[in-house]
Amino acid sequence: MVAFEVRWCALGGGPAETIMADFGMDASVFLRHLAEYLEHSPPTPDRLERMTAVARRRLWLAA
Repeated sequence: MVAFEVRWCALGGGPAETIMADFGMDASVFLRHLAEYLEHSPPTPDRLERMTAVARRRLWLAA
């Protein structure tokens, strides 16, 4: 999940269709899992901040 999001983070996160194809879950579920994972196993501080911001923004937009 982290490697996927690292590739897509600069573009606002991976496309919902790609998330579904690669992980078998919709983007909201993926982003919740990713946010939980990042909370417990954060990457470098700069990457964590950007990835968390993207996940929160996309979850907010989906609500």
